[in-house]
Amino acid sequence: MRMYKEAVVLSQLGLATGNRPNGSVIVRSPCSTSNLGPGYDVFGLALDALHDTVEVCFLEKDEIVVEVQGVYSKGVPVEIDLNSAGRTAIEFSRRYGAFGCKIRVEKGIPPGSGLGSSGASAAGTAVALNLLLGLKLEKQELVDIAAQGEIAAAGAAHADNVAPAIYGGFVVIRSYNPLQVLSLTPPKDFDFAIALPLGIKKTTKKARSVVPENVPISSVVQNIGAASCIVAGLLLSDFDLFGKGMLGDVILEPSRAPLYPGYLEAKEAALDCGAVGATLSGAGPAVIALVNRKDTDPSRVAKSMRLVFEERGIACQEYVARPTMGAHTI
Repeated sequence: MRMYKEAVVLSQLGLATGNRPNGSVIVRSPCSTSNLGPGYDVFGLALDALHDTVEVCFLEKDEIVVEVQGVYSKGVPVEIDLNSAGRTAIEFSRRYGAFGCKIRVEKGIPPGSGLGSSGASAAGTAVALNLLLGLKLEKQELVDIAAQGEIAAAGAAHADNVAPAIYGGFVVIRSYNPLQVLSLTPPKDFDFAIALPLGIKKTTKKARSVVPENVPISSVVQNIGAASCIVAGLLLSDFDLFGKGMLGDVILEPSRAPLYPGYLEAKEAALDCGAVGATLSGAGPAVIALVNRKDTDPSRVAKSMRLVFEERGIACQEYVARPTMGAHTI
């Protein structure tokens, strides 16, 4: 088992000390997919395929300690400001007073996968500290705090992964300033096939850097229409409408597809197998496809995408997932 550990003394951050609550809690935090094609930084969906486990316990010393272990711990930064869980704890200290704590993250979600790995760690930490500190914060406030943790991995405080990881189900980030989150319950029978090409390495910062800052108004209109189809499909339990929305992105996919060899072929393979929609999961490289189980076996769709990557010599894992609940104690 790999373990990485880092600590920071709160006084070094200019934070007041002296608040020393007691106790510990363990939280399970789900993976998530974001964007779903046209909903850049707006749409997010919690999935049951993978999860992180976050344990937080208070310390007598005025310091924050972060430990990272598990199958996917390699490559996760140990510096507090570069770790989404550590940065989330620091944000709690800045807002509500300093405390000492140890955060142990069991990484079950591969970093850089496009499945909300850093978001799951940040969300789990936020939920745990809210309970331990007895703050009774609303979920939207927890999302706001955890989004600051995302700066560690993405360079930006985006909420489309931490929000579904905290709320569960499907979320719409209505506004960032001020933060407003809309939570929707997705149909339970929505199945998603996922291919995760582990052989493709990327950073979220790199994937965000290629997104164009200026786009034609016609492209904006196209993406708004596609995003509207996703929400309508969700509310109407309409697989085809939701899937058409996933296929309607004309802004993100053209800019990010070149980063991922085999992506477009995997997407085509999923559609050929009967998926009603397919796109990059978040910033990639994972590919996610919506499948109506009544018509198509989702595991068959996931396999078809995996084989595309493996034929290119790229190691790949496949999953079948459904919407799930948000971070919770275990």
